[in-house]
Amino acid sequence: MGIVNNISSNMILGELNKNTKKKSKASAQLALGEKIRNAGDDASGYAISEKMRVRIRALEQDEANVKNGASMLRTAEGAIQSQINLLRTIKAKVIDAHNDTNTDVDRAIIQKEISQYYDEINDIAAETTFNKKLLLLGDTVQETVSSWRILDKAVLVEGSDSLNLIPDNFGDLDEQIGPFDTFGSDSDSVKYDGYNVNKVKVNSIPGYDTQAASDPADDSKSFLHGATTSQAKQITIDLSTTPISALNNASFAVKYHQYLPEMNFVLTDDTNAKYVDNSVVIDISGKTNKNEIAAAIANTVKGKLSSYYDVSVDSVSNEKVVFTVKASAADSNDTDKYNIYGLTGMRQEAITTGLGDFHLENGQNAEYRDEYDPATDKPKSVIVKYPTYATISKDISGVADNSGITLKAGKAGEAAEFTEHVIFVSGNNPPEKDPSTGCVVVGKNCTGSYSFGNSSYGGMRLDFSGGTMKLTSLVSGETGNSYSVTDGITQAKTTTALGGITEQEGIEGGYAYWNWDLSGYNTSDMDKAEAFIDALVGKGFSRGYYIRNNGYPYLYELRYEFIDSGKAPAIESIYKLNGYNIIDLDTLRKGVEGGKTVSKAFADLLTPRVGTYGYVGSEYKFIKLTEEVKDSSDATIGLKFRSYTAGKIDYDPNNTSESDVLGLDADKEYISFREGDLRDYTIDFASFFGTNGDIAATLDGKGVRFYCATDKSQWVNLQFVNGISPVADDRPKSGTGSQDIKTFVVDVSDVTDVQSLVKTIYEGDGNKNPQGLADWLINDYKHMFELAADYDKGTITIYDKRRFTVLNDSSFPDKQSHGAKIADGVLDNIVEDVRHIYVNDLVIHHTDRASANIHVRIPQTTMDHIFGYKVGTYSLDDYSVMTSEKREKLLGTDGPPKVEGTLDKGLQYLIDANTLIGAQIVHMEHAEANIITDQESTMSAESVIRDADMAKSSLDLATAEILAQSGQAMLSQSNQNSSNVLNLLQ
Repeated sequence: MGIVNNISSNMILGELNKNTKKKSKASAQLALGEKIRNAGDDASGYAISEKMRVRIRALEQDEANVKNGASMLRTAEGAIQSQINLLRTIKAKVIDAHNDTNTDVDRAIIQKEISQYYDEINDIAAETTFNKKLLLLGDTVQETVSSWRILDKAVLVEGSDSLNLIPDNFGDLDEQIGPFDTFGSDSDSVKYDGYNVNKVKVNSIPGYDTQAASDPADDSKSFLHGATTSQAKQITIDLSTTPISALNNASFAVKYHQYLPEMNFVLTDDTNAKYVDNSVVIDISGKTNKNEIAAAIANTVKGKLSSYYDVSVDSVSNEKVVFTVKASAADSNDTDKYNIYGLTGMRQEAITTGLGDFHLENGQNAEYRDEYDPATDKPKSVIVKYPTYATISKDISGVADNSGITLKAGKAGEAAEFTEHVIFVSGNNPPEKDPSTGCVVVGKNCTGSYSFGNSSYGGMRLDFSGGTMKLTSLVSGETGNSYSVTDGITQAKTTTALGGITEQEGIEGGYAYWNWDLSGYNTSDMDKAEAFIDALVGKGFSRGYYIRNNGYPYLYELRYEFIDSGKAPAIESIYKLNGYNIIDLDTLRKGVEGGKTVSKAFADLLTPRVGTYGYVGSEYKFIKLTEEVKDSSDATIGLKFRSYTAGKIDYDPNNTSESDVLGLDADKEYISFREGDLRDYTIDFASFFGTNGDIAATLDGKGVRFYCATDKSQWVNLQFVNGISPVADDRPKSGTGSQDIKTFVVDVSDVTDVQSLVKTIYEGDGNKNPQGLADWLINDYKHMFELAADYDKGTITIYDKRRFTVLNDSSFPDKQSHGAKIADGVLDNIVEDVRHIYVNDLVIHHTDRASANIHVRIPQTTMDHIFGYKVGTYSLDDYSVMTSEKREKLLGTDGPPKVEGTLDKGLQYLIDANTLIGAQIVHMEHAEANIITDQESTMSAESVIRDADMAKSSLDLATAEILAQSGQAMLSQSNQNSSNVLNLLQ
């Protein structure tokens, strides 16, 4: 049966077309390896795949960016490492320069090397590039720190004068901006000077001697009393046993001075005769009795030596002349000073030597110049060339035997002129005084020396060697150029020694005393001790006594001042009287605490101190002038100040001046009391903050300034701040070329009360204030001001360490009309500013989003950033090795206070910079690894979505080919196939 059906053919054709499409698709997937060739293959899959392909492309660029960024950072890292190496070398050079085996010339050479290293570090910063981009010069401000600006002249720091701590008693003073208060007042001994030495009434001293007489003109002065009469040595010339005829040409010598030649006196009726040198002629011509001769002797000697001897004719025997030494009994017995003896005088004539008359030469005085004395703020004379001794040499080998010369040294024509005569003979006999000739005889070829006179008043040394005589003045300077030599020796008339000279040694009287009654302090009660200390602290006493030296009285004072170191650092612990020995009453306090009575502790304090050094016989020793007084139970109840001089003399005040008995009368010795008043100013913080709330907030930014009394351009600023940033720049030193300004800053942020405020100002706190104002004034300011403080009272006292008046002293050309002064406010040429710290802010783009990237911040590494200073405030010249101060700034100090060196800070800055760069390099390495991982993951995911499954696509192609071939065959037979066959093809 034949079946013809078009519907079947159409169905076969349809199936054939489907299989042909499947075959084409499978063939295309196998050819491209992708199952999604376009959106038509899989719209959603195609969209996802394309996004992933964009991501993959972006990650490839991110990886390249990170690699380039890491390379750039390694370039910067290498450059900074080079800077670190240079800075290490600089530190070694600075350490070398700080060694004092180097001279200033050596240090200058080292500084040249260091300057080159500085330049090289700056060059590295300026020239380090990557793809022509500068790496170590910043373009972005990373941080702004507190810094400073230096002005040409001082200005009042804004708001610093609003504290109103200082009274406004004066307006502008001495061409300086006020208002001011002054350290002194118009009632000072020198108006507004501030320094005073005030008298203290004797009767205000606890336990003063009520039996002692006071000076009617001075109630601070009290005399010692109780001396008994003494008698100085008396020497008598008794003419009664000597015939008048034997008195003619009789002579005697009077010794009156330890260092001057004795004065010779000759009794003669021939006043034209030539006698030995220094002889005073007593004319006895026409005198027929001995009382006239005695009177002539008395009058002549008195006219010459009245300062040394009282001379009179004995009232009983008018043939005796009595000489009473004007000295203490002990001193008068010293025959090196006071003596009279008969003198045989003569001098042989000698012919001239041919050397001629001449003077010593080439003696030069010392040369001085005025130099500034930092201890007093005025010039002092400093020797720049030491004096030389006049001298001259002469060849004596050819002079005639028995020829001679006359030598004179000292003040010509006066008692202080020393004369010697030298006779030359053959041989080598050493120089020796010959009594038979009255001359020094010396061999022309001898080796030896001879001296006459002394180095105080005049004299010569004669040195002989090899036929040469060298004469040298014993006194240095031009004085010796007047010392002369006269050729030849003039004969002097022979005199006989005057006889009848006897002496009676001086007899010392009893000492005088001043009694300090301490019976009321024979107790160990501490309240009593404190009251006694309070009554004496700040006061001083002088023990005045006189010593007669070569006929004149000289006043000496032993001076002592009471202080109390137990109250340090209060003003009571500071001495105030210039030239006084310090007696610390804290020793008394500790003695009482240890069980002593107040009187015993005080006696133990003074007894070993009050006295002086002097000769006791031939021994030079300490002479104690204080004795302890005890009662019958051996308890200390007082002190006795003993006189230096023993005894007193009886005299008629109507006929004798007081100067004639000073040093001879122990009752003229005295004790006087004084109290010093420093040139000072006290600031009372306790009273001020009783009404002024929070201390730190009140003081922040404010301060005071105080001015030197002798320099209007010099002042000290004391400035308070409430906290200092640890990264703030070091404050440069204040001052200009014409203004000597010193500024001390106190951080009061940790201050809790007035006591801690005063303590922080005075000594610092060891933390934010490593140095106190007291130490700074002494070791850094190094001028006139110092500081005291009373923690309990809440005060500080600024004082001038000069214990003398200055406003009446012409050696201070810039002394101020009102002396030292003080004002509210900080007047400074250093004002607050800011310094910018720059970084090079670079972006390394490692994502496909603009906001997500790596910011690389490379610190700027020029020298101003390394050393941390603002250009214009400091320069590299401030970081040299030419001064110890600058070297210490570079290296730092262990303190206290401990200060980190600029070099160590700079090295740490560079090390931190390289550490930061290293961390950023690691960051980029990790970023690169993450990018690669992300890239691989995205590519894998995109492959799953888009790439073809080759096995499946091959199977689909084979299946489609089989079906297509079968469809073609079936289509050709479709007209013969039955419907059953068609079913097989479904």
